[in-house]
Amino acid sequence: MSKLKIIATIIVKPGFKEDVLNMLQTVTDATRKEEGNISYILHEDINNSSKVIILEVWKSQEAIDFHNQTEHFLLLKTELGNKADSLTIDIIRESY
Repeated sequence: MSKLKIIATIIVKPGFKEDVLNMLQTVTDATRKEEGNISYILHEDINNSSKVIILEVWKSQEAIDFHNQTEHFLLLKTELGNKADSLTIDIIRESY
């Protein structure tokens, strides 16, 4: 089975960018230690200061499912509800 990739796009509410980046850095550090994670890289959009993108690579859907139940991910998900206007998750895999 091929690796799965996630593109997570967060639009941060005005005034919360620093808080969200700090939370995401904590989650990034913890996620990179998960067995099923291949890479987890935080990005900031250079044309839209409120947009943050996480590019993730996972060994399997099971690894993603595990990640989605971790304490650090669940805490982030809760906190983002108050500090982000939107969160979009796209799961993709290479096809060619």
